[in-house]
Amino acid sequence: MTKESILIIGASSDLGIDLIKSITEDCVILAHYHNSREELERLANEGRHNQSQQIELLQADLSDETAVVNMLQEIEERFGTPSKIVHLAATRVQNIRFKDVQWQDFENDLLVSLKSLVLILQKILPKLAKEKRGKVVVMLSSYVMGIPPKALAHYTTVKYALLGLVKSLASEYREKNIQINAISPSMIDTKFLGNINEKLVELNAYHHPLKRNAQIGDVTPIIKLLLSTESDYMNGCNIPITGGSNF
Repeated sequence: MTKESILIIGASSDLGIDLIKSITEDCVILAHYHNSREELERLANEGRHNQSQQIELLQADLSDETAVVNMLQEIEERFGTPSKIVHLAATRVQNIRFKDVQWQDFENDLLVSLKSLVLILQKILPKLAKEKRGKVVVMLSSYVMGIPPKALAHYTTVKYALLGLVKSLASEYREKNIQINAISPSMIDTKFLGNINEKLVELNAYHHPLKRNAQIGDVTPIIKLLLSTESDYMNGCNIPITGGSNF
């Protein structure tokens, strides 16, 4: 019997690494990365040594359509159709006031976050629809809830576009037993914040009701829930993970 496979786009992120570590079931993890592979390679080697987990690394530049198409072709030829997809990929958050933002900033975010997901789901969802099974989890942001921060028009716009895609596809595939959901965490303390002024990160924690930013451990369990059978009756949801902020 073929093992179930889980495709994680942006697996080399701090959240992606933690998610892989938390997955204990017997499955194949298809771990996408762009540049950083060291930690994924270490996890893959540990899994082979312990015979506890099969992790396969897939490299692709998500801003390059050909690279994404080639990755999907490799997945189909080697592993068949993944039954679960987690899309974590995004460009790093960078504060740019709207008067200074370039269309290229919008375009880069659209390519990496939105277009890559569209290409992946157009390839995979029709096949899952025939099997009447599947789960998709998309990383959004608390910025799509309430009033977003200033100087993040490009980033926020793309997150709203992703939310629209999640809602539309959940409606289109709801009769095919495919659950398509999103999560919207507030600021998470990860290397993803590397382009944001350290003072802004500290201020965000100071003004939070719990006096801290989100941690990876606050988010991973929600993704696991949405990948599990316990979420079979959840579809088209956007789950806030904000610790009480953004009300």
